[in-house]
Amino acid sequence: MSGENTRAKELIDLAITEAEASNSMSSDSMALAILSQVLRLLNETRSRNDLESYIEYDLDNMVESDMVITRQ
Repeated sequence: MSGENTRAKELIDLAITEAEASNSMSSDSMALAILSQVLRLLNETRSRNDLESYIEYDLDNMVESDMVITRQ
């Protein structure tokens, strides 16, 4: 697993934990907010087709174990 993936997982785990501890947030809403912000960031350097392809690839290859991240 890449260093970036490890750090991203740590940050997401922290954000989800904070959302679950708050009466005004939910883990599902937090996950969607994170996804939205990541897509906005990637949209600055990637085409819509690239993003759709990457998301489709991830969805098609989701398994219970951690995914391998390759550099592009």
